[in-house]
Amino acid sequence: MIRFNRAICAVTAAVTAMTLCSCYASPVNVNEGAANNTITGEQEEKPEEADLTDPGVSENSADIISDNSIVSEDAVPEEPVNEYADKHVKLSLLDSGYDVFTPSVACLPDYRYGPSIMLNDDGSIDAWFSAPGDGSKEYDWVTWRHSDDGGATWSSEEVAISPSHDSPDTLSTCDPDVFYYGGYYYIGYTSTINKKGKGICNSVFLARSKTPDGPYEKWNGSGWGGDPVPIIYFDGLEIGWGSGEPSFVVVDDVLYIYNTKDSYSGVPARIRITEVRTADLTQENWPANLSLRGISGIRTDTGEESEYQYRDSDSWDVAYLEESKKFIAVATNRRFKYNSCILYFESNDGIHFTRVSELNTNVVARCHNCGIMADGQGHIKEGDPMMIGYAYAGSAGSRWGVWATRFAPLNIDYTDEPDRTDESASNLKIPLSYRSGTQDAAPMMLVTDQLTYSKYEGTGAFNINYYVQDNYKRRHAVNRADINIVSYDDEILSVGEDNWISPRKAGTSRVIVEYNGLWREVYLRVLSNGDKENGDIAEYYPITDHYELSVIQPYIIKLRPLAVMKNGSMHELTGHELKKYGVTFETDDPNICEIRQDGSMIPLAVGDTTVRYTAEDGRGVSVRVHVVEVW
Repeated sequence: MIRFNRAICAVTAAVTAMTLCSCYASPVNVNEGAANNTITGEQEEKPEEADLTDPGVSENSADIISDNSIVSEDAVPEEPVNEYADKHVKLSLLDSGYDVFTPSVACLPDYRYGPSIMLNDDGSIDAWFSAPGDGSKEYDWVTWRHSDDGGATWSSEEVAISPSHDSPDTLSTCDPDVFYYGGYYYIGYTSTINKKGKGICNSVFLARSKTPDGPYEKWNGSGWGGDPVPIIYFDGLEIGWGSGEPSFVVVDDVLYIYNTKDSYSGVPARIRITEVRTADLTQENWPANLSLRGISGIRTDTGEESEYQYRDSDSWDVAYLEESKKFIAVATNRRFKYNSCILYFESNDGIHFTRVSELNTNVVARCHNCGIMADGQGHIKEGDPMMIGYAYAGSAGSRWGVWATRFAPLNIDYTDEPDRTDESASNLKIPLSYRSGTQDAAPMMLVTDQLTYSKYEGTGAFNINYYVQDNYKRRHAVNRADINIVSYDDEILSVGEDNWISPRKAGTSRVIVEYNGLWREVYLRVLSNGDKENGDIAEYYPITDHYELSVIQPYIIKLRPLAVMKNGSMHELTGHELKKYGVTFETDDPNICEIRQDGSMIPLAVGDTTVRYTAEDGRGVSVRVHVVEVW
């Protein structure tokens, strides 16, 4: 076996880090003994052919020059040979690292999972995590921390992004991944509007900011700011976990987007997958023009990977190795289990990945949701420090949502054949540690009594109380006069002395307020006299205006009407609710796509048609349907 001794050295001072992904999955029993997950055989890897779409392979390499042609060396430059093209990545943890977060016995559940870790040009590090929300209306917030010394010490924690109430991301912002491009930090996250499912039926959302800690403007379908709209909308059965847990890599202005997709399907291999899309970042509205490139990974024991045991394999985090021009993906496997590990995969084109091996040595038991450090483009350069972060429950197990987060230094080598020696090793059996006391208490989030406030015209100012919530979930009152009103709709609202906000005319406005670098968005509704706030439907609109189906459709696609209620809340109508509100469906061309009265769409032939849903009061929405032969 030949080894390339061009290792990317890891940090010498180790550094900081759910759901079928993460936050939303039902609690599992993590106190079971070690499962019998013995590897039954080694996967035979088949080398992939070179793909001319690979950012490391030039189209010029396919040019043929006639023997009779006289061509100077300057006219036809030789393409550099990628000496790593047929090599395989080998990852190893140099040591067990150390915790950057431990849960507090004073405020359980407590966690910081799914880290997105960005190495800056000056050696400093920014990191984002999923953290508990307000404990009642919001499941998760995304928090941010910064280190100027390679991870030895970290800034206090701040909430970077939180849900926008009465919007499609009203319940959560979790599973962050961040990249930097054109002066903006772009943060992808998972959320859902499905209150009844308590975290299923997820979609991928996006926001951007000039600074890593925010405030962030959310993608609204055509631009930035206002009500968020997902960039990847889950259109499957509402009982599926959905789409989420994004990961980003930028190569030559092309953005690669990886996301978990877990749905229900008649094709077992399509139940739990990782999808990949690309986008041209030079386009102004690139989030509206994503191109689905296929499936990068199947996270079940099916197909060619059937000899390897994928047990609760969770989300991928992907990076690009500049030295070898390879993409690598890491994910925890047998998550939450006593014998959990970290899987890693490799790809020469960023689309097609193959499993390489797993990490057990120096990985703490019952780990889940990991991330790998890379620069703002998702790249790892030769000589860059490397590390992996992940959440874990430890050898003894713990209650759901009580996890520490650990960063561990990572090393990379290259081998002729996949090195799977660590698959027979054992992970690290150590118990979870807790922090006690509140000596490290620090402001984390600006909050209010409510997320939505309503008043009638001419009835005086809104009575909004402000607080700072610390990292022990305690609230401390803030003087209204000390608040900074950053933005609001001045046609609907007016701001008076000591920051009292008053109605001006009927309408709604999102208001961003700030205090000592902490941000919060509040939703204010001004009602006309005679308006009633209740659960009746005020209007319908589609969360997406188009669907793409395949004649060979691997899973059921459903059209779920999104209703806006008179009290400002939003809800997707499914099941008996469709009958309650008299919603019916029809299609312009049933030969192309049939639609059933539960909203299920059945593709029949290649082509385009329009599908519409209409309520008994005559209101409704039309959406475009495009059917292709096969994805």
